[in-house]
Amino acid sequence: MSGGRDGVEAVRLWWQGFSRWRRRRPFWGGTLLVLSALFTGYLPAAYDRFLFFPTGSFTTTAVLFAVLLLLCGVTVLTFPAASGLVGFLGMLLSTLALLGALGGFLVGTVLGGLGGVLSFAWTPPDETRRFSWEDDAADSGPE
Repeated sequence: MSGGRDGVEAVRLWWQGFSRWRRRRPFWGGTLLVLSALFTGYLPAAYDRFLFFPTGSFTTTAVLFAVLLLLCGVTVLTFPAASGLVGFLGMLLSTLALLGALGGFLVGTVLGGLGGVLSFAWTPPDETRRFSWEDDAADSGPE
């Protein structure tokens, strides 16, 4: 029975560490930029036979924009201090992907725009404030 409790405790500790890591960076902005890259690169390459464009140049452009958006998303997640500039570049690239590669049939452009806006608007958390449910419950209790 103690093996199950140890596993649950390990998962709980891992989740707390992940939550701490996620709070210190523009997590959703970077995640949406990475998803935008996947849609921008995959959809035009998967459905190239249904398009009325020359597939070689269209697919190459889509993969180029996808790689650049992926770099923006990974940079936002790994270097949160640069999230303003990289978020703006992500918005710009996703808009250009709409013109050059149909933006992953508009899905990639919308996700990239949202991810870029979230990354651009992110501010670092206040380090003096603790993020804990116990602290919130203690602060909101009757005095």
